[in-house]
Amino acid sequence: MPKFLHIGCGSNILPKPFINIDVRKAKGVDIVCTAFPLKFKNNFFDMVYASHILEHFKKKDTLKILKEWVRVLKPNGILRISVPSFENIMKIYKIDKKISNVVGPLLGGQTYKQNFHFNLFDKKSLNLLLKEAGCTAIHPWDFRRTIHSDFWDFSQATTNEIPISINLEGRKKVSLNENNLKELKKNFKKLITEYKKKLPKKDYNNILSKNKK
Repeated sequence: MPKFLHIGCGSNILPKPFINIDVRKAKGVDIVCTAFPLKFKNNFFDMVYASHILEHFKKKDTLKILKEWVRVLKPNGILRISVPSFENIMKIYKIDKKISNVVGPLLGGQTYKQNFHFNLFDKKSLNLLLKEAGCTAIHPWDFRRTIHSDFWDFSQATTNEIPISINLEGRKKVSLNENNLKELKKNFKKLITEYKKKLPKKDYNNILSKNKK
């Protein structure tokens, strides 16, 4: 079964295979811990999801937080991010000039210690940060085509029919360092062992002879 991490879940508890973490204890939260640093080993999750969490950290820490979230991903694992879109928030304000429509996405709800915003993003800036953090194949994602689409969060929110968020995801780059090569060799040996168990000896020997050419 794949392993997914939901960072800063709040009351939006996603079903298995998600592990829901939050800094505050609440019903359904699997692990009470901070979003940075994470208490998980390297290359552990198939996907990390964080909706409207990154902006709650100081600007100077943004890149190292993204790198930490990438750290716990398996190679080719998905980092899925949603943050308030500064571009769209400005469009929303220009429609009716109501400060009440934009103060929350810009400054946070400010209802508890961690509920303040320290950073702003547009699509270009978030894309560059994801690249620098070690992601590739970065692209927008549509909440309607996700396994968590039935669980509302701010990635789905609109004001004046304009989405308030930038939704981007990318895959963790595969770097063929010494540790990764060891892991590949280990997996290859497992695959060969499975072939040997399941295939007739003649077919197994044919596969080996073809790979030697």
